[in-house]
Amino acid sequence: MRHYIELRIESSDEEMAEIVTAFLSDYPFETFSSQPTDNGVTLSGYILHKEWQECRDEALTAIADYGTVVSETEIESQNWNATWEAESFNPVEVELCDGRTMVIRAPHHPMPNADTVDIIVSPQMSFGSGHHHTTRMMCRNIATIGELGRTLDVGCGTGVLSIAALKLGAESVDAVDIDPWSTKSAEEAAELNGLKEKMDILLGTVETVEGRTYDTILANINRNIILADIDSYVKALNNAGHLIVSGFLRSDVEAIESACRERGLSLVSELEEEEWVSLKFVNRE
Repeated sequence: MRHYIELRIESSDEEMAEIVTAFLSDYPFETFSSQPTDNGVTLSGYILHKEWQECRDEALTAIADYGTVVSETEIESQNWNATWEAESFNPVEVELCDGRTMVIRAPHHPMPNADTVDIIVSPQMSFGSGHHHTTRMMCRNIATIGELGRTLDVGCGTGVLSIAALKLGAESVDAVDIDPWSTKSAEEAAELNGLKEKMDILLGTVETVEGRTYDTILANINRNIILADIDSYVKALNNAGHLIVSGFLRSDVEAIESACRERGLSLVSELEEEEWVSLKFVNRE
């Protein structure tokens, strides 16, 4: 029996809880859930005991300004996906720029209308279900590109952005993530959406696809990883190709835009929800 740590954190409101979730998603947590309380929002995250011991100090430092840890409890393994389906997830509707609606749903939800962009996911954690601002904004930005061509999804998570890109016209998608749980979820999503043949799902970082080039690159990660990997993105991006990024706050935009501009990328558009931002760049070189 595998043992987990249930980490419970109190945040002042839903926005702060989402920020904490974003930080913790850089570590190997397998699921998150949140519950409103009289004092704000209590966020619960679940991670293997061994992995928590390896990243505990770093993770706690990262979230110290956004929430208060109220407990760390050791528990036995359970079916996270069943818990998620029963307690957490409702279908998410995303209004696209062309007037269409994208619906991100679980397999047990009813099928939407035929003119809806239908995305089925079976996520193991809250990022990738479409509930977070950054996922929705990434989907909206993807829908603005006329020819997505060959696409790279860095930090693919549950594969929702890969599926969105394919259903919006991408020729193929390479989906990369460092977390085996995420690549497993992405494989499930590819199967659920009938797109297995168009997705190459790889365990690793952007370096895993070194030597390949793309017309569109998607990176919904965080500021530090985007800045660390920006040279790899630019190297892999074809002329006139698009880079769409999110996973960061308004305060991070200047640093990211500057790094992209220095490498020949031009900012095309910007979306913002509750201080979260998504940027779309084009490679004009």
